[in-house]
Order: sequence, then C-alpha cells, then structure tokens
Amino acid sequence: MPWPVVGHERTVDFLRRSVASGRTAQAYLIVGPPGVGKATLGMLLAKAVNCEGEDPPCGRCAQCVRVDRGVHPDVVVIRRGMTFDEDEAGAGTRVGIGAIRQLIRDASLLPMAGRYRVFIVLDAETMTVEAANALLKTLEEPPPHVLIILIAADDATLPETVRSRCLRLELRPVGTARVAALLRERGVDPKLARLLAALGRGRVGRSLVLAQDAEWLRWRQELLDRQAGLVASGEPAGALRWAQELAEAFGRDREQVFEALDLLAEWWRDVLLVKVGAPELITNLDREAEIRRAARDLTLDQVAEAIRQLWRARRLLDQNVHARLTLDNLVLGLPTLQ
Repeated sequence: MPWPVVGHERTVDFLRRSVASGRTAQAYLIVGPPGVGKATLGMLLAKAVNCEGEDPPCGRCAQCVRVDRGVHPDVVVIRRGMTFDEDEAGAGTRVGIGAIRQLIRDASLLPMAGRYRVFIVLDAETMTVEAANALLKTLEEPPPHVLIILIAADDATLPETVRSRCLRLELRPVGTARVAALLRERGVDPKLARLLAALGRGRVGRSLVLAQDAEWLRWRQELLDRQAGLVASGEPAGALRWAQELAEAFGRDREQVFEALDLLAEWWRDVLLVKVGAPELITNLDREAEIRRAARDLTLDQVAEAIRQLWRARRLLDQNVHARLTLDNLVLGLPTLQ
C-alpha cells in the first residue's frame, strides 16, 4: 500500500473492491486536511481504473508507470492558477472557469491509452462559482469513460449541487503513535520520529515531508530558540531586532512568516496544555523542558493573551497592516519570565 495513505486501509479497500467489481462511481470528492494523503489516494484510483495488472493498481504495468511518471495522456491534474482563457481573472488563487471548460472539452474525447479519462481537481474548494456551475452538467451526465476526482481540504464552500453529485470520501489524521512507528520503519531515529509524528498531527504525508526536510527542521529550531531567548530575558532591544528581521522576511516570503507565527502559537498552545494538566497532548516534544518552565512561571491569562496576540498579528498581516509596526507590537507584548 502506498505510504501516504497508510491509516486509511478501509477506504483503500473499498475503492479496490469497487474497481474489481466494475462499480466505481464516476465522480468522487476526497476531503481531509493537508498532508493526509488525499491527492495520493486520487492518483491511486486513477491508476487502478486503468491498470492492466491482476491486482489494480499493480504499480508495474505500463498504465501505472505512466501515471507515476506524470505522463499518462488520459490522467489530467488540474491545479489552481491554471488558466486557459487569456482574460481569466484570479489565476494563482482559484480553480477558474477556463480550466473547467478545458476539462469539459477533454471529457468528450475517448481515452487515448487507458480505459478511463481521469480528471483530478486539486484544491477543488477554490473553484469559482462560474467554474463549479460549469462542471455541474458533466457531473450530472458524465460520459461512461470519464472519472472525475475532486480533492478538497474543506468542502463546506463547495456548492451543495456539486457535493451531492460526488461520492464523498473523508480522510482523517492517523494516530501519532502509528505515524511514529511507520517513520521508524523507514529508518527515522525513534526520538525524531515521535517529534515528526506530533508536528504532523497525524498527517502521514506531512510527517514524511518533514522527515526529508532538514532545512525546515533547522529553521524551526532557530525560530523557537529565538523565542525562548526572548521569553527568558524580556530584553526589548533584542525583541525589536527580531521584529525587524521578521518584517524583512515578510517582504520576501509572506507565507514563511505566517508559518512562523503558527509555530509560535503552537508553542504557546503547548504551554497552555501543560498549564491545564494535559502535557501528553503537546506537539513540541523536543521543547518540553522550556514549555514546562513557562507553564510554571506564567499565569493562565498571560499564556492565553500570548496566543491571542499571535492570532491578532497574523490577521493584521493578512490584511496588509504595516508589517514592522505589527511585529514590533507582537514581540514587545509577549509575556516574559522576568
């Protein structure tokens, strides 16, 4: 079984039985948080319906190999930002009408190499209203040789008319103990495996990516070291230097700064968990000693206020409020042990 869908055996078994019996649906909606294995499951299904082996997907036949290499002429992946209309707006943030119109045109064609033409729409929840409406006709009356797979982190924003025409499969996070065991099987150090499983919050794909990203792990460590120094010392000049560095980083890579704020908020959440007597739920296992010290020396109100300040800073930055001022206020407002 492919690695990133470990923990979803019942869903995989259901799809395999559907393929074996020739009773697959013609439209699926696969829902779950990022990194849980949705796209991998979609590709697994695309291979299975076209597989020439005895136990689809065999992973060895010409059809499976083409899908794995991304060169199968009948398997099309649609991502947000793809645009086929020169005047289409919103490229880069949505799945637009141009991409869906192209899907509809391609769906009318017979398969070139396999039995099915498979269309996998990633980030389907970002479809524009026009795109979703355009897709309805094909979802209602798909050609017999067409399989449509919508992938969404949260399908609440999809029109009910779209959701109701798909077979919905929900993938949920896997227990961290099992993720850690799987990481150990792949040669990851046991202590690091526990940490990666916690950081991935049961999302096997996310933990696997982190295990292969030493640079991200170093960046996270440096970020939390910086905060630990600030919490321990409460030195304003150092805090302002850090705010300046974050503001400069925001000008280069907004998403990295958003991720930094999320990681910091998660650290404070861990402090809150220890404070209320639930240390077994903390995420930052490698920082447990400093988290316990902060929980011992700070009040519940201080910890809760730190989390609120981080959320507030993230919201203001997302609204394009002055980055340096926002980050200055944030770092100067975080509680310290002094």
